[in-house]
Amino acid sequence: PWFERIEQRLGIAPWAVPPNANNAVLQRGCESLGQHWAVIPRNVRGCWNLGYCGMGCPTNAKQSMLVTSIPALLDTGGALLYLARAERLLMQGERVVGLDCLGMDDRCVEPNGRRIRVVARHYILAGGGINTPALLLRSQAPDPHQRVGKRTFLHLTNFSAAQFDERIDAFSGAPQSIYSDHFQWRDGIAGPAGYKLEVPPIHPALAATLLGDFGPENAQRMAELPHTHAMIALQRDGFHQDSAEGTVELRSDGSPVLDYRMTDYAWNGIRRAFLSMAEIQFAAGARAVLPLHADAHYVRTPRAARELIEGLELALYRTRLGSAHVMGGCAMGDDPRRAVTDSLGRHHQLANLSIHDGSLFPTSIGANPQLSIYALCAKLATELGDRLQKS
Repeated sequence: PWFERIEQRLGIAPWAVPPNANNAVLQRGCESLGQHWAVIPRNVRGCWNLGYCGMGCPTNAKQSMLVTSIPALLDTGGALLYLARAERLLMQGERVVGLDCLGMDDRCVEPNGRRIRVVARHYILAGGGINTPALLLRSQAPDPHQRVGKRTFLHLTNFSAAQFDERIDAFSGAPQSIYSDHFQWRDGIAGPAGYKLEVPPIHPALAATLLGDFGPENAQRMAELPHTHAMIALQRDGFHQDSAEGTVELRSDGSPVLDYRMTDYAWNGIRRAFLSMAEIQFAAGARAVLPLHADAHYVRTPRAARELIEGLELALYRTRLGSAHVMGGCAMGDDPRRAVTDSLGRHHQLANLSIHDGSLFPTSIGANPQLSIYALCAKLATELGDRLQKS
């Protein structure tokens, strides 16, 4: 019931409006090849279908925590401490006794010299797959089996662009409304890496970076932006022993850094995804396809795309890679030798500390993780509240 409750609370439902041209390419290509596709649910109410969701919804139609949970907290008498950065947990024995925070400037970039200490009966970390492990590491919280910051997963993503005769205007309309799981679980968890296919919104600033090249070549690609489509493949990482994975560590100043270890298994998934995306783009009517790689160029036939992709040297700083989903780093599980928290999100070593965020995932998951994180945390928070009321 937790998924349904969150869907109702945040207005999450399949997008009923026809997809924009960028998403329609994925749908059309999959239909032509007989491959799976489906509509992505969106957490919106009264959406104007503008397309700039990732930059902050200008109409507050996007049901983010900014317009849902935070106002609900304030309406029930809760307090919101803002422009403050959680720096270190204070511990005595097996309990947390305080949280030290640094006051931040108006841009929330630099400390302003103020120090704040938060004292509570129970502490919940919800900093996500990077900042939750980082806070535990800065605090030198007990970690006898060295599990904090380990097995961090990203849905590692590669990109393929395509040119169409029709206008695509990939910066306009609901950014993501169609997906394909055709390659996600086809070979199970023991086979080659699976991947989900979606499209990204390519606003001018993002396009100038992703499409590559410099000077006149980059200017030409930007001039063609209205006719440019892009597709992404999200690798399902963490299910195979040879899968890529990351580790959260601390820099000398205490800020977190993520070291993500690539493997031959992961690179094989990247290459196969390039091939799948090119095939779908040509099937949808593309006149040219560009795998986003430093050594790639636009090609005009499926055969030329296959030859180009199979010959690319897949390596860091040559292959354009990205991510928007951080999962893991504080895995939940009942065996403290393998996990940071138990199945209720309770820290194995600190009695009054819980973790409620995506860092709990022991692997990535086969979907964009937002709804799964919301549902999991709603369940854990409700159960924690019940336990605290009874104690």
